[in-house]
Amino acid sequence: MIKLNLKTKIPSFFTLLNLLCGFTAIIVADLHISTMLLLLGMFFDVIDGLVARLLKVQSQFGKELDSLADLVSFGVAPAYLYTLISPVDHWAMYIPSFFILTGSAIRLAIFNLRPPTKYFLGLPTPASTFFLAGLFIGVKFDSEIMNALIDYPSIYALIPFLLMMLNLSKLKMFSFKQMGSNLNFNIFILVCILTFACLTFVNYKLSMPIGVIIYVILSVAYSIKVKEDKDTKWQ
Repeated sequence: MIKLNLKTKIPSFFTLLNLLCGFTAIIVADLHISTMLLLLGMFFDVIDGLVARLLKVQSQFGKELDSLADLVSFGVAPAYLYTLISPVDHWAMYIPSFFILTGSAIRLAIFNLRPPTKYFLGLPTPASTFFLAGLFIGVKFDSEIMNALIDYPSIYALIPFLLMMLNLSKLKMFSFKQMGSNLNFNIFILVCILTFACLTFVNYKLSMPIGVIIYVILSVAYSIKVKEDKDTKWQ
């Protein structure tokens, strides 16, 4: 008789909820509702890994399923939603969205092949989606800065390309799961969190894109610090 270990299935349940959020975001195709679904998908993406570690049931199956769900929620869905804010009604405007999809797909494939590390190499797909979610919210609620940027086809095309380059880069990006005993490292995380919190109160329409930019800048700064100080390690 085959024994069903429900404990091993719990993380996959949250992974499937992430997948459902991404799929529903595409079906709904509303910048506000779909963005909320993508953010909810990010929440479930964090929860599935957290639960797997707490229950000590990490598996290759869970890793593969997580990447497939991430490809939909943080690749296909944001790529499709990006076409909805195109400044020009022309087939060429679908090309930038393909950069989003390509960057996510290749990054996730590479991530599955790399040995586990305590930091990210390149911008994680949820982070690039978080940036795009901020654009969607800004356009939906008439942020003057967002609309002014997206109105230029060249900038509209450049944003996904830059995100793809960051996705596929070898830049060391810190993970918020790394917060621990290393005081220097904790400072970088706390600065990132506090800055984002302040931005949210000042201008929520810009907080997500600027928050990701700050995350990238702080990761670059920390990479330089680690390189200069050989005694400092990523923990």
